[in-house]
Amino acid sequence: MKFQVIIISIILITYFVPQSFCQEVTQNIRGVVVDKDSRVPLPDASLVIVDSDPQSGTTTDHNGEFVFNSIAVGRYDLMVYYVGYEAVTISNVLLSSGKETILFIELTESVIELGEVVFEVEENKSEAINKMAIVSAKKLNVEEAGHVAGSFDDAGRMVSSFAGVTVNPGGTNDIIIRGNSPRGMIWRLEGLDIPNPNHYAEEGSSSGGISILNGAVLANSDFFTGAFPAEYGNAYSGVFNMTLRNGNNHKREYILQAGFKGVDATLEGPFSKKSRSSYLFNYRYSTLAVLRAIGINLYGDAVPDFQDITFKIKVPTKKMGVFTFFGIGGISKVQEEEELFTNDYQTNMVVFGIKNLYFINPSTYITSIFAYTGSKNLFDYKKPDSINTFITRATDKYIYQTPKISLTLNKKFDARNVLKAGVVSNFIGFNLLSDRYNYELDELITEVNHSGSTVLLQSFVNWKHRFNERFTLIAGLHNLYLVLNKEYTIEPRLALKWQLNSTQSLNLGLGLHSKMESLATYYAQITLTDGSVVQPNENLGFSKAGHIVFGYENMLTESLFLNVEIYYQHLFEIPVEDSLTSSFSILNFNSGQTNRSLVNTGIGRNVGVEITLERYFSQNYYFMSTASLFDSRYKAMDNKDRNTRYNGNYVLNALAGKDFILGKNQKKRILSLNMKFTWAGGQRATPIDVEQSEIQEYTIRDEKNAFSEQWPDFFRIDFKVSLSRNRKKATHTIELDIQNITNQLNVSDNYYDPDSGQIKTITQMGFVPIFNYKVVF
Repeated sequence: MKFQVIIISIILITYFVPQSFCQEVTQNIRGVVVDKDSRVPLPDASLVIVDSDPQSGTTTDHNGEFVFNSIAVGRYDLMVYYVGYEAVTISNVLLSSGKETILFIELTESVIELGEVVFEVEENKSEAINKMAIVSAKKLNVEEAGHVAGSFDDAGRMVSSFAGVTVNPGGTNDIIIRGNSPRGMIWRLEGLDIPNPNHYAEEGSSSGGISILNGAVLANSDFFTGAFPAEYGNAYSGVFNMTLRNGNNHKREYILQAGFKGVDATLEGPFSKKSRSSYLFNYRYSTLAVLRAIGINLYGDAVPDFQDITFKIKVPTKKMGVFTFFGIGGISKVQEEEELFTNDYQTNMVVFGIKNLYFINPSTYITSIFAYTGSKNLFDYKKPDSINTFITRATDKYIYQTPKISLTLNKKFDARNVLKAGVVSNFIGFNLLSDRYNYELDELITEVNHSGSTVLLQSFVNWKHRFNERFTLIAGLHNLYLVLNKEYTIEPRLALKWQLNSTQSLNLGLGLHSKMESLATYYAQITLTDGSVVQPNENLGFSKAGHIVFGYENMLTESLFLNVEIYYQHLFEIPVEDSLTSSFSILNFNSGQTNRSLVNTGIGRNVGVEITLERYFSQNYYFMSTASLFDSRYKAMDNKDRNTRYNGNYVLNALAGKDFILGKNQKKRILSLNMKFTWAGGQRATPIDVEQSEIQEYTIRDEKNAFSEQWPDFFRIDFKVSLSRNRKKATHTIELDIQNITNQLNVSDNYYDPDSGQIKTITQMGFVPIFNYKVVF
C-alpha cells in the first residue's frame, strides 16, 4: 500500500506542480530523405517548416540526413523539395519533449522532362508504404492509431476501424476482412512471413488475446484488404505487413509504462557517439490480476499472464551494406481450476532474423534475410468422470520450427520503370499431437499425431511502369509450391491507377491468391473400424480466390480524404467435407484443425462496397467514418447456397478525437479525448439440435441448416482520455482507455448445458477500463 501511495504521489506531482521557472520546451526533428523507388539518399534536398517565423529551413547532407535543432514542442508541417522530384508536404509532425521525432521521407522522381514544372503534392497519409501497392492498401500511422479508443496499443485492434474489417464479438483481435475467415490473412514482419504474433494464439488461427507487438516498437506499416501486390503470397484475404522502427542513432531515449495490463520498458540509442549504429529493445510483463482485483474477470477465476520482448539493431557498414538484427518473442499462459473442469493453456512464439540491404549501384539493391521462426501451443482440458476423477477430455501439442531464407532484388531503370523480384524458402519442421474425447465411444481419440518436415517455396516478380504523371501500371506474378504434396500455383496480379487531377484518382486491382492449410489439417488422421489409421487430407490443395477491386480516391481538402471501393471475390477449390450431404467448408473455420476427409471442390463469393471518409489529425482534431456493405456466401458438397459464418452484411465505424491545449504555457499540457463507435451485423451460427443434445448430453448442431441463424447486431462504444505534459526533458502521459463503455453484452456463441437442459449464450466481456501511465525521456 505504501508503494502505491508513493507512485500515485509522484504522478500527481508531475502533473499538477508547476515548474519553478517558465522556459520554452524544445526538441529536435531529424530524419533522412531518399528516392522512393531506389532508396538512395538524396543530398542537398531542401526542407522548410511551414509558417515558421522567422522561417526555419535546412538541407540534407551527403547521407540524405537532416536536422532541425531546438524546435518548440507542438505539431508542424514540413515542405520537402529536390530538383527533378515531386515536392511533398509532410503534415502534422508531432514533436514532444521526451523524444526526438525521426522521419523517413520518400520522394518520387518526376517523369516530366527536365525544365518543365514539377508540381507539389500533399502527402496522402493513407497511401501504402509499398511502392507496388495502389489498391485496397492503407498505411497504419502508428502515432495517429495510438489515439484510437479501445485499441489497447494492440496492432491487430489498431486496424479494426478500417473499411472492410469486422471485429470478433468474442473479444479476441481477429482480423475478419470482407467476409473471409481470419485464417485467410498473413502476418509479416520486416519483409518476412511470420507465425501468428499474438498471445494465446490457437493452432491455425491468425489472432489471439493481445498482440506481442505494441505501438512503442512499430513503425508505420501497410495493411492490405484485397488484390495485393505479387510479393505477398500464401494469403487470400489480407496482409498485415509490419515494420519495426529504428532506434535513435544519436541519443539514448527511454519509455517506461505501467498500468492495469502490466509494465513495459523501451530502450533505444546509439552504441557509441561515433557510431551510426542503433539499438531498440522492448520488454513487457503483463498480468490481469489488477483487473480481477476490481471485479473484472476476463477468464473466469483464472489470472492469465504473459511477457514478450522485441528488439532491432541496425548496423551500417562502409562496404557490406546495412545489417539489421531483429526479433520478437512471447510467452503466455492461463490456468483455470473450476469445480466442473480444469484448463491449462500455454503458447510461445519467437522470430529472429538477420537482414542485409546491399546497394550494387545507385539504382539497384538486394535485400537478404536469414531468419528462424518457431511456435508452441500446449493445451490440456480435463473434466470429472462419474467418480469425480478429473480425466483429459482434450489435449494439444503443436510445435513448429522454421528456418527461412529470403532474397529480393530491386532495380530502378528510370523514373518510369521499377522491377522487384524475389524468392523465399521456408523449411518447416513440426511435431503435432491432438486428442479429443469421443462421447459416443467414451474414449479419447487421436486426431493428429505426426512429426517431420516439409518446404514451402515462394517466388515473385513485380514491374511498375509510369506512362506519365497520370497513368501507372503494376503487373506481377507469384508462385507458391508446397513440397509436402507437390501442390503449386502461379498467380497473376495487375493494378492500374489513373490520376484524374491533383486530388482525384481511379484505380483497378486484379489478382489470383491462394493459401495452404495448417499442417495439422494435412496430417489429420482417422482410425478405421479395423484399427488402421489413414490421413485423408495429405494431398489437399490450396484454397484459391480471384479478386477484382475498383476504387475512387479524392483528397477533398488538405486533410480530408474520401475513398470508395467496390470489390468481388470468387473463392474456389476450397476444402470441404467429402460427403454429398455435408455443409462443412473450411471458409467457416477460424482456428484449430479438422480430421474430416476434405476435397477441394467448394466455392464461395464475397461482394461489397466500402466507403471511408477520414480527416487526418489537423488543428488538434481528427475523425474517420467507414461503412462496409457486403455479402459472403459459400457452397459445400451438398451444393446449397449458404451464408458464411462471417456474413454480417454491414459494418459501421465512427471514431473521433480532439486535443485540448491547457494552461498558459502552450503545448506543454495536452488533454486528449477520443471515442470509437462500432455497429455491425451479427455473425451467423448453426442452430443447436436440442433433441440430439439432450440424448448425447453435449452440444450437437444441426449442420443441415448450417449458419441459418444470426446473432444480434454487434454494438460497442469505446472511450479514451489522456493527459500529457511536456517537461524539459521528459513527456509524461496518464490515460484511461475504456472498452465497451455502455457495458453492452454482445453475443459471441452458444452451447447446450446438460445440467440445466437449456441452451445458454456466451457474451463478450462488458465494461473494461485500462489505466496506464507512461513517461518518455
